[in-house]
Amino acid sequence: MKAMTRQQIAYHAGVKVKTLNNWCKPYRKELEQQGLRPGMIVLPPNIVRWICDKFCIDIDP
Repeated sequence: MKAMTRQQIAYHAGVKVKTLNNWCKPYRKELEQQGLRPGMIVLPPNIVRWICDKFCIDIDP
């Protein structure tokens, strides 16, 4: 897993960034415990993996 932007993750999920953010809202506390901070542009690999696993997003080419 590599670091990615929200836009890249949303692209692989086939949704807009706003939709991805709405999906993540209920899990904000859990994501913050893993290191997510407001305004982060590039998300670290552990958070990318969590989001992809939680929402069944396939980012492998």
